[in-house]
Amino acid sequence: MRRALVLAAMLVLGSCKVQLTPEGLAKTWDAITDAQKELTPENEYWTGRSVATNLLARHEYRYHDADALQAGRLDGATAYVSAVGGVLAASAMETTRKGDRPAPIAGWHFTIVESDTINAFAAPGGWVFVTTAAIDAAESEDELAAVLAHEIAHVVRGHALGSIKKGRWANVAKTALDTSVQLDEASLGELTQVFEGAMDDMIDGILVKGYSKDTEYEADRVGLEIMVHAGYDPQALVRYLKTLDAEQGGGGGGFQATHPKASDRISKIQGKAQELGKVEIPKVRFARFQAAVEAL
Repeated sequence: MRRALVLAAMLVLGSCKVQLTPEGLAKTWDAITDAQKELTPENEYWTGRSVATNLLARHEYRYHDADALQAGRLDGATAYVSAVGGVLAASAMETTRKGDRPAPIAGWHFTIVESDTINAFAAPGGWVFVTTAAIDAAESEDELAAVLAHEIAHVVRGHALGSIKKGRWANVAKTALDTSVQLDEASLGELTQVFEGAMDDMIDGILVKGYSKDTEYEADRVGLEIMVHAGYDPQALVRYLKTLDAEQGGGGGGFQATHPKASDRISKIQGKAQELGKVEIPKVRFARFQAAVEAL
């Protein structure tokens, strides 16, 4: 199965010179798109990796601290964001809910991408990205944690996977999924198109069209639960959303294009945040956040 998934990932990334066997492609498609089956953590990892790579390539994002990442190190602001994200990811695994996705088999990956647009996004399997502008917009580590927790919530609730259109595979012949049948060139082409379409559905949900309002509100609720369990101030989410609310008046992309109005999100989450109280933020969190921001 791993070999089949690797081949499919390479296909999605545009490496169409790879020789795909009918059996391998059929098994991959069966594992990823059969609505009656749960993706295994391994399936989800390769799916998310493909989606994440497409997101970065299509939008020409550049990694912050790229030289260190290429050398296999976490340095500077990237190391800091990864540390905060790691704490939140552990909290997400400790505060499981019915319907949560399994823990990513290859761990969580938190990366900063250089962009003047305030945004953050996540792909299945534990891939989380935050822009330099989104970090700059935060006033504290707790506000940064609110952003990361929201994206972690998208992953654990499987929102990207749920964005695959139900009719995407409706016209695929049943024989194309039967590994005992020899697939002809036309069937392979059809499967390839539908597989790529599923990737496009997820990318649209993550970064282009956005998720439904209910899905975003759920990510706020679950993200709030995650960050509070990790010891962060629930009011930080409200404060960050107020910053976004001021930014949304000027139009633009990023959160503004793919999320509900910040004012609507505030009205949905403010009561819950107040119920959870307020956390006294340790001075050390302000200090290390400021040091990380200065490194951007």
